Amino acid sequence: MKQIVPKSRWGKISAGGILVVLLAGLSLWNLPLAAQWRDGGRGEGLLLEAPPKAESWERSPDKDPGAPFMRGLDKRVKRLFVQDTSDPLVANFAQTVMEFDSPTWAWLVFRDGSPDKRYARYGNVERIEGIGVPGVDEQRYFCLRVDEGQPCDRRYGWLRYGQYLIEVEVVGRMSEEDSLRMLKDSVAGIGAAAHGI
Repeated sequence: MKQIVPKSRWGKISAGGILVVLLAGLSLWNLPLAAQWRDGGRGEGLLLEAPPKAESWERSPDKDPGAPFMRGLDKRVKRLFVQDTSDPLVANFAQTVMEFDSPTWAWLVFRDGSPDKRYARYGNVERIEGIGVPGVDEQRYFCLRVDEGQPCDRRYGWLRYGQYLIEVEVVGRMSEEDSLRMLKDSVAGIGAAAHGI
């Protein structure tokens, strides 16, 4: 059997240096966000039972949305509600929860896969200010306008709780006030659920 440990002094120093660099790299990769770990396997508990609006909604079965593979993604589930199944554009509400292997992977995808980057090809994506959820590690909110000068066609919430990423999507022919209120109320409900993880 071959010996793994180098025999020469220079070989031992080189092997030790490589080991130190690898350990330092792993530490730098995970330590900055280590305090943000949440209980694992609790992503479905972050899905809302119903949209935050009084009208009746029909719930579709939960499913994996089948989005492109993302490195570090462990599990993903989507819940969709439609107000009128004969005309889905009247109003629909979707929430996707993704659980990653670590807060570091979620941190990277939060930046690289945010709605402003993914949906820019469909129209003008603007940042929405003035919405905030306490206890969230990171959050951003967006409005998608397909036609310039028209109201928002879609609103998105993009939240990170440790290794969990949550996207909320509000779509439909409703007033800007109603759609913004729905987005605010839904992320507040998610924030309340996240205190349990």
